[in-house]
Amino acid sequence: MEQSFSVLDILETSWDLTKKNFLIIIGYSLVAFITIALVQLIYMGMVASENVILSTIGFFSFLIVNSMANLGFYKLIFRLIDEEEEDFSVKAVIPSWKNIFSFVSITLLIGVIVATFTLVYTQLLKVGSFADFVETLKGKPIYLESLAVFAFILLLLAAMRFMFFPCFIVDDDSTGFESLRQSRALSQDNLIKIMVVLALVVAFIALGFLALGIGIIVTYPFTNVILVVTYRRLVNDYINEHPEEQKVG
Repeated sequence: MEQSFSVLDILETSWDLTKKNFLIIIGYSLVAFITIALVQLIYMGMVASENVILSTIGFFSFLIVNSMANLGFYKLIFRLIDEEEEDFSVKAVIPSWKNIFSFVSITLLIGVIVATFTLVYTQLLKVGSFADFVETLKGKPIYLESLAVFAFILLLLAAMRFMFFPCFIVDDDSTGFESLRQSRALSQDNLIKIMVVLALVVAFIALGFLALGIGIIVTYPFTNVILVVTYRRLVNDYINEHPEEQKVG
């Protein structure tokens, strides 16, 4: 994993890693998916009970299990990259409580940001002039499409800058906000490369859904392998370019 960044090499390395450890990767993904689905069903049942305490417990339980599943997958891939599959064990891929708290904190932050924008938009709709402006936009598709493209570009830029935060949480034991800062620093001079990788990831996920949805069982884990391999390569390049720094950012 010492060579410099190359998109084709990223794909080749990711595919070789996935093929070599197919049963481990797919097995973990299936177990994680089933576990998350079961916890989500339990959570929905708690919400249906309309008990605030039960709903809160269910919500945080779901967040914790989801965090464990996602971070555990990243830990697994890092171990496989470092050729430690012989020492594989369930305990080896269980994230620490610090890792889980860091991931949950970012998840909650994203939720708060989305909820805040939704609340602000809802309140603004009560203002006559803003409501008229929105209706004007809806009546002119070109304006609405331009606004949608603008919003998509903003989301894409945010995704590219912060997509590696789970990797830093697992690989560098970073806190939530530290991982965001490190991800931003890592992507600073690599936006074009990351854009290409992100486009490939989206394409593979779409391909999985097109294959009657069954293909996602393979393509989703594979895309996460691509992200981890990309992260490791970019970190290696960053350290080579900034030898005086012990870690990114």
